[in-house]
Amino acid sequence: MIGTGRKAATVFAALVVMSALASAQGIIDQLGTICGTMVSIVPIVALLMFITAGLVYVAGQIMGAETRSRANVWSTAMLVGGIIGLVLAASAPYFLQVFSQAALGGTSLVGTEARCATT
Repeated sequence: MIGTGRKAATVFAALVVMSALASAQGIIDQLGTICGTMVSIVPIVALLMFITAGLVYVAGQIMGAETRSRANVWSTAMLVGGIIGLVLAASAPYFLQVFSQAALGGTSLVGTEARCATT
């Protein structure tokens, strides 16, 4: 009777460990997908913001003084937003690596950067 209880406890513990590993792998795959999406879409949006900032600045130069000053503020905000977006896209693999290690309790995530770049 005691041997059966130990076997059941061992099987239960093995199932719990396998379940945790499977869910951790799913989380890692999802983080890789998020990172790949970020790395591929954010630079395009940043480029569009740079182009739009230039157009707003040029359009503001034709208008009156008040509109010119507002256009300068808007174009500066778009330039800064584009630069921040590029910095975030460049650092996304490293931040996701740190956050996922903290969330998963030190689980090794070797290759997350590679998965992020290829996704």
